[in-house]
Amino acid sequence: MSKKHKCPECAAGEKWAVPYADFLSLLLALFIALWAISESNPAKVEALKTEFVKIFDFTPSHTLDTPSQNTQKHQGASTTPQDEIESLKSLTMTQQETIKKLKAALDQQENQVALQLPARVEFERGSADIVSQDVKDFIKYMIEFSSQLSPKVKIEIRGYTDNSDTAKRSFELGYKRAEAVANYFLDGGINPQNISIKSFGLNEPLDNDPSLSKNNRVEVYYKVDVADDETQKSVIERMNSFNQ
Repeated sequence: MSKKHKCPECAAGEKWAVPYADFLSLLLALFIALWAISESNPAKVEALKTEFVKIFDFTPSHTLDTPSQNTQKHQGASTTPQDEIESLKSLTMTQQETIKKLKAALDQQENQVALQLPARVEFERGSADIVSQDVKDFIKYMIEFSSQLSPKVKIEIRGYTDNSDTAKRSFELGYKRAEAVANYFLDGGINPQNISIKSFGLNEPLDNDPSLSKNNRVEVYYKVDVADDETQKSVIERMNSFNQ
């Protein structure tokens, strides 16, 4: 019986070394891949490619000539400060247009059109009190105007503030201001079922400047059914003669 010949390349007891080395190589490749994809970075991507070439003896055919957005981010901004300012201005205008569209959409969901009275009641900063006799007389004029409208018209009283306080307290103050004007409307004989009040707080500043004192105001809106063209027309005609 002939003796078995031992493998001349492998020493006795070390046959496990080759597959174990392959396993370690694959494990190393896995860790490198996880490290590289943890954040998109051109340097890491290049390191990943290099290590795979070393491990698997792979010759890359070509590289990408067009840098990605992430690559441009790491290379640095290509825009000037003036370009960034113009971009921010454009974004702000877009946001304001979106808010207006959302407001119109909400009114449409209620199947109503909101028509703004071309006047407002202004308040002292931080106050919801109506102390001026001129303001009280003006509110009475608004009540008289409102009482002449069709019973189909709903009155919405909206309160606003400037940005001199927190958003939470601004909403609370805006509501108190709207409530103060609404009380005058109720005392003036307006049907309570036709009145609603809302607070917009420091949102929707006049002239896009939330620091202006005139943002401390109450505005009155008349809401009419979308399909009621006749009532809408009558409200608009009366509004045109409001200050005359």
